Amino acid sequence: MNEIFSPHLVLAKNYWAAHLKPGDAAIDATCGNGHDTLYLSRLLLQNENSLVVGLDIQGIAIQNTDFLLHQSLDIEQRKRVLLQRICHSKISDIPLPFPPRLIVYNLGYLPGGDKTIVSKTNTSLQSLENALSLVALDGAVSIMCYPGHEEGEREEKALLAYLESLPSNRWTICYHKWLNRPRSPTLIWIKRTGP
Repeated sequence: MNEIFSPHLVLAKNYWAAHLKPGDAAIDATCGNGHDTLYLSRLLLQNENSLVVGLDIQGIAIQNTDFLLHQSLDIEQRKRVLLQRICHSKISDIPLPFPPRLIVYNLGYLPGGDKTIVSKTNTSLQSLENALSLVALDGAVSIMCYPGHEEGEREEKALLAYLESLPSNRWTICYHKWLNRPRSPTLIWIKRTGP
């Protein structure tokens, strides 16, 4: 049943699993309750060279993510997860030993949290610009959008307008949307194909 109601999440995770390989670094730029951070950790952290970074502007999100990781990962794996309470627009400030091959966003609000605190169009655009300059030469960016609320709709439109302007010889961009459910979540997959 989950696949029917959350096709964007299932599709995104399929993309991530197919894209990532041992030794990669990944960033969850909006870690929320930690489920995407944990999924990335399970994909990568069997390899001792891999690294996962989780960012969120809300302290409760970092706490929830940390708690979930402590329940789910061993001590050695947890050493290779860096959690930072910062806005995703500051993504390029994170010290990394090598460029990430995947950066993921799950925009909107914290599930179970304060729904008045949502990702904002201007910071999401700034973060995406930074992410595209940060990601590895064969890397990718995954964005889950939620146009079912006013700011989410504005945010998605602005992101799509920006992405449409990117050169096709450097970026391959796919947009997944329910055609008969206009306010349902959507997925944008951005693959870097050139320098």
